[in-house]
Amino acid sequence: MKKIKPNCGPSSVAHLIGVSVSDSMKKFADHNPKRYGARNWQGYSYVADGVAVLKKHGKVEEISGRGSLKSFVENHTTKSGEYFIRVGGHFIAIKNQKVYDNWFDGADPANCKWSRKRVTHAYKFERRDNDVQEPSFAELIERSRQAGLKLREAA
Repeated sequence: MKKIKPNCGPSSVAHLIGVSVSDSMKKFADHNPKRYGARNWQGYSYVADGVAVLKKHGKVEEISGRGSLKSFVENHTTKSGEYFIRVGGHFIAIKNQKVYDNWFDGADPANCKWSRKRVTHAYKFERRDNDVQEPSFAELIERSRQAGLKLREAA
């Protein structure tokens, strides 16, 4: 069996901000070098530091909902939302109502090992790059015409 490092905080943050776990660990060390700068640091982290790293990459809002992970996901998350959660002394990321951490990569919250653990801390995360609006199909066609591209008409 693969030995899992105790880096659930940096792993969950990495899933949310879209970087590798080692890059996420560097961000924790940059944020608090006294606590996370040691060469032998394996990844154990605190809620406040995870939230601080996330705030550098987007908007973080605390959620008051509690209960088991399974009920929390059912009652307090959206299909497109991203969340930083602490359950039973363990950090996980919820993306599209799936579990991401140093154990799972897109697991169903009802069937993962944390499903019955109580949510003690919960934060909704919105990345800054999500604020960029994708152009509509009509806008893309108009831009193509303005650029002088000829488009085939639909039959």
